[in-house]
This record gives sequence, C-alpha cells and structure tokens, in this order.
Amino acid sequence: MILLIYFLFVIVIDNIVCLNYRDEIIVSKKEIEERFHDNLNPYSPLVPCDFLPSDYYECESVEDIPENETRSCQKKNGRRFGGEKYDEVEHTWIRCEIYDGIDCKGNRSFIITNIPCIKYSSHYFISTLLYSIFLGLFAVDRFSLGHIGIAVGKMITLGGLGLWWIIDIILLIFGKLMPQDDSNWIIQH
Repeated sequence: MILLIYFLFVIVIDNIVCLNYRDEIIVSKKEIEERFHDNLNPYSPLVPCDFLPSDYYECESVEDIPENETRSCQKKNGRRFGGEKYDEVEHTWIRCEIYDGIDCKGNRSFIITNIPCIKYSSHYFISTLLYSIFLGLFAVDRFSLGHIGIAVGKMITLGGLGLWWIIDIILLIFGKLMPQDDSNWIIQH
C-alpha cells in the first residue's frame, strides 16, 4: 500500500513538473518581432496601415500637386478644381504617410485613389448671395469672391447703374459666378 501511494505521489509530482516544464516556452526576441511585424501573420495585433482612420496619417493636399505632373488636377470646363456636377470633377491620387509613434502593419507610406479635385476656401454661397443682393451696388460680392478688377469697375459705376447688380445676382443663382481661386462653395449644414 505504501508502495502504491509512493508511485502515485511520484507520478503526480512528475506530471506537475512536466506541465510546468512544457508551459515554459523559450522564445527569442527576434522570433517575437518576426511574429508581430510579419505582414502575412493574420494573428498579429497590428492593424494594416492603410486601414487606419485619417486621424493617424497625413496626406498631401490636392492643391500642392504641381500642374505639370500627370496626376495633378487638370483644367476641365475652364476650372482646375471642382465643378457644380459630379461629372465635372476630376479625380486623382495622393500619397499619405503614417504619423511617427503609431505602430501598424505594412508599408507606412501608401496611396489613396479616387480623390476629387475639389478645393475649399472661405466662400459661402449664402453670404455671397446676400452681399450681392444688399451690397451689390458697391461691388462687395465681387470683392469677396476675389474679382478685384471687375469689382472696382462695378463700384465706380454703382453696379452699372443697377444693371450689373441684377446680372451678378442672376449669375450667382445659376452658378456662373464663382470664386476667383477656383474653389468650391462651402456647404452649410
């Protein structure tokens, strides 16, 4: 009986030692880095860089692309940027770079395609229309849009004795009078 208890005790102790031995897995630092930074590892805790939200990377501006590059926003319908309708807007691609200090899987520099060539500045359609209606005789609408030369002529003639004032209101309403810098209207929500 004592011999049986001794064998059971040895087997139990031996299994506990074996379990402890088997639970201890020695892994080198290189193997850990390869596992976590391997692009093909589906179990990696890192998210692919191009899946990150836009708060984690910075992209070049569409306006900063030189006009001589093939990917730059080319003039279409007399405008380099924007347009009133979707088919009037050119599309391009831009380069993006992940901010320093953010870990992700894959290439830290990537390309985003199908970016519309739209530029926004500080021009609101409603405020410009109100300028045109109430202060159009003094060319405040043209000055605010950046048409300085025409604005001076309109101001000196008091809105072309009212005719130019009415024409500018009509041009604004039908989308033919746009900001000088080819930017689109900022839409108020």
